[in-house]
Amino acid sequence: MGLKILILVAVFLMLLFLGVPVAFALGVPGIVYLIMQGGSVPLTNLSHSMTTPLFSYVLIALPAFLLSGRMMNSGGVTSRLFDAALALVGRFRGGLAYANVLASMMFASMSGTAVGDTGGLGAIEMQMMSEAGYKKSFSAGITAASSVIGPLIPPSVAMVVLGSSAGISTGKLFLGGLIPGVIMGLALMVSVFLQARFTTEGKNWPVYKVPAREVPVKLLKAIPALCSPLIILGGITTGIFTPTEAAVICIDYSIILGLIYKEMTLKSFFKVLKDTVETAGEFMLIIAVAGFFTWVITKIGLATVLTNILMPLYNVGPLLVVLVLAVLLVIIGCFMDTTAAILLVTPIFFPIINQMGIDPVYFGVMMTVALISGIVTPPFGICLFVMSDVSQLPVSVITKECAKYLPAMFAVLFIIILFPGLSTWLPGLFY
Repeated sequence: MGLKILILVAVFLMLLFLGVPVAFALGVPGIVYLIMQGGSVPLTNLSHSMTTPLFSYVLIALPAFLLSGRMMNSGGVTSRLFDAALALVGRFRGGLAYANVLASMMFASMSGTAVGDTGGLGAIEMQMMSEAGYKKSFSAGITAASSVIGPLIPPSVAMVVLGSSAGISTGKLFLGGLIPGVIMGLALMVSVFLQARFTTEGKNWPVYKVPAREVPVKLLKAIPALCSPLIILGGITTGIFTPTEAAVICIDYSIILGLIYKEMTLKSFFKVLKDTVETAGEFMLIIAVAGFFTWVITKIGLATVLTNILMPLYNVGPLLVVLVLAVLLVIIGCFMDTTAAILLVTPIFFPIINQMGIDPVYFGVMMTVALISGIVTPPFGICLFVMSDVSQLPVSVITKECAKYLPAMFAVLFIIILFPGLSTWLPGLFY
């Protein structure tokens, strides 16, 4: 059994390093396992294990949140959020950098993904910062770094997938990620403040003052967009509707906003539908293949092997187990998109933490923070390449700039590990 585990892990890692799409990197090791079994396993297990994860009511929320986020982006919500953020913090030195982070915290409730934030707000933020006199490389670095807030602040696509695959309440995960998401945003702002205060480049950053009479107007324009997460969280915590129903309501609300702002056209509406179908199709394929991968690792007993390895550490203290797993998750996050990584590690890690009595909401939030830290960590962080495409700068330049924010991200990860209440207090309060 140990030899089979080594072979499958080796095949998976080889495909991942070769840049093979995640769905195939997860699926091919499963095919190898079936071949090694010599025909003793019926092929019906393949189709059954792939379709079963898709029959999840919670997963309906995935394409719904993707659709609502894209509709808000095309309906003029993005620019209004950035204007509101600029009105609040533009008067400070490096104000556009602060506004970048603040806008990402606001837009997180619209996109739900780090890549969605990078692609949605990225172009707008880059253009405004370049016009204001910031170096293009700095603008790209803070834009990529701030995008990691997307999977934390609800509604989060990553949390929906995690809740579905791990059997955890999506509402609890939404609430659990709220405080860590705010802390991550504040940590990035502290990093910007230190650069503005102690570096030569930072001391020369411009100040972008919004006239006092325009501040209330810009804030008022952003209020309808900011009501989206309040409607979602308020409805879920009060029991008015489920997370899945909240996702559908969010679509209706995004259509209303698009009509109010008069920026949604029939052409843009159909383009958003097309983009959503394509993205949701990719996610669903990965989820289906991950179901087969989960069945395989369950058959070969990978979770049991890891539990036996980690149990001596748990006897020293559960904190040590969480720290070890956090390091592994950051490394995994360097090579994979957050959602795909969640589908990979959930069937492996959650049986371990459940057996050890670690709170699943706490671990789920910690896992998400670790994985999103990886997506901007050199050398293979996915957001580095997305930002390189958006900014038309080399990946090496983006990597150098993003590295300035990694200490803040890892500090937040460590704080969340040390203080479980940051991710469990709100869920415990409302549930």
